[in-house]
Amino acid sequence: MKEWIKSRFLKVNAFLDKRYPKFEALFTDAKTDQVGSSLNKVLFKIISSAVIVAGFLLVINLLLITFTDRGGVFGDFLGGVLNPILTFFTLFGLIVTIIIQRQELRLARNEYEKTADALSTSAIETTFFNIIDLHHNIVDNLKVDLEELSDKAEAQKVIKGISSSILKAQIGASFASKSLKAQGRPVFEEILNYLSIEAKSPEESLERYKYIQNNHNHILGHYFRNLYQALKVIHNYDEEKLQPEEKRKYTSILRAQLSTKELALLFMNCIEGVADSGQFKNLLIEFQMLEHLPISEINGGYSLAGSKTPLASDEMFLQYKHKKDLGLDLQKYYGGAFGQNRGVPYSLRPNKSIQQTAEAAAD
Repeated sequence: MKEWIKSRFLKVNAFLDKRYPKFEALFTDAKTDQVGSSLNKVLFKIISSAVIVAGFLLVINLLLITFTDRGGVFGDFLGGVLNPILTFFTLFGLIVTIIIQRQELRLARNEYEKTADALSTSAIETTFFNIIDLHHNIVDNLKVDLEELSDKAEAQKVIKGISSSILKAQIGASFASKSLKAQGRPVFEEILNYLSIEAKSPEESLERYKYIQNNHNHILGHYFRNLYQALKVIHNYDEEKLQPEEKRKYTSILRAQLSTKELALLFMNCIEGVADSGQFKNLLIEFQMLEHLPISEINGGYSLAGSKTPLASDEMFLQYKHKKDLGLDLQKYYGGAFGQNRGVPYSLRPNKSIQQTAEAAAD
């Protein structure tokens, strides 16, 4: 007897385990259409079964009342049985209500997430395209005066192998038919010409660019700072807001705004020791910003964007192969409004007389 009860219990348990996935499907959020369809089917079957059973019992009761004297007894029995059944239906209806509310809340949550994602994407795109507009405005307002570059006496100290007179003579020969001043996008071409004239090596051209960077930073400084910030904004977005492929899409759009002359000067600007410690160059490597820079090998190095003299060497290209490990910055800074500006001694302190004067004024 004990074994028989145990075997029957195991069979019932196996039967319930087999049917459980269908019951669980009513409470899962996997697929809205399937859950709704299953729920509707179960409700239809239960209501239909209830109507059929109720009709069948009513017919039996009428027959008993008509042909026998046991109709009242059967009615009492039926009432006692129906009460727990109706209570069960009430509980089932409550469960159905909870399921429907869960589905509605999930749909509302999904719509909210879609709306939030759309607003976030819209904000990112607005910021990005505002940066693009600012980039074009900066390019349109660029100005350079080649005579200003060639007449400075400091150029003779910085640029080896070329004198101001030779440079001015070459400029006069190359630009006899036009002004020595340029504005807008032609500025990049004129500066590339300045770097190329009588240059004997890529290192010499780089020294000329460093001279422009140090002594005439007003020409291109704000242009490259804005470009760096544009890449930095895209790079700093969390992957939850902007996936890597989306970041690549935006930087590709930004790269499409740059002419080949701009790419050549961008290459020069991010070489080690020119602009920063490698942060800008790391962003160029990450987003492959120099992919469309025209490069051709010539005697003495490599021509960039059609330059007649070599502007790049093997050592320069090697710097753009892999990101630079910036490590931890252990430098101490003065801080305040100067941030990480190393020009101010970090240990600067007011002397006692100044401090006493300030304290007296405060009192």
